[in-house]
Amino acid sequence: MKNHYLLTQIVDILVQLFENGLSIFRLVKKTAKEISSKLLEAIRTRSLTDEDIQLLAKPKQIRFA
Repeated sequence: MKNHYLLTQIVDILVQLFENGLSIFRLVKKTAKEISSKLLEAIRTRSLTDEDIQLLAKPKQIRFA
């Protein structure tokens, strides 16, 4: 009986993790889709100004920690 109880508890924890993880995954997926849609729309509709070109010309540094 004790083993059955422990297995039931483990399954309950896994189900909760799956359900919560699934909702977070859906939120992230929706957010990524919204961001990509907005980015695509900005690329299509926005024109580059001289200020934008000057900002792009400045050297940039990317660091990975």
